Amino acid sequence: MQSDQSDFKLRVSVLGLILDADDVLLIHQTSPPEVDLWDLPGGGLEPWESLMEGLTREVREETGLVDFQVEGVLTIAETFFPKETGKTSHLLNLIYRCSVPDRSAVLSSDEAEVGERGIQWLAIDELTAAICTTRTWKALLAAGLVDS
Repeated sequence: MQSDQSDFKLRVSVLGLILDADDVLLIHQTSPPEVDLWDLPGGGLEPWESLMEGLTREVREETGLVDFQVEGVLTIAETFFPKETGKTSHLLNLIYRCSVPDRSAVLSSDEAEVGERGIQWLAIDELTAAICTTRTWKALLAAGLVDS
């Protein structure tokens, strides 16, 4: 049985799989739907904001990083999550493969969803599906950086 549209919310997010050598830049996620996991920097688009404007703004807000290159669209990760209100969130995550010219940039964020483990460059070979958000793991799989 399908619910009516008032029980459903569509959110489009833009995220960066930011790579440097064998490391990926991730944030410790503390906000639902997947709490206490490593997530890609990024987030929801604002009204009238282009994809690149949104990606640039979100990465800057969540990491402090302003100097990164977008190499192209990597994948789209679609997820559905029930909300406490009884509504369902349909998340459409557009994930871009990105790189940095200089990894030594100072990383910082005032965003509430960045947890106590903060923003870190993590070794790809140490990541597992159990410690990553669904969209992070899907991005790593799409990039051919991990095995399923």
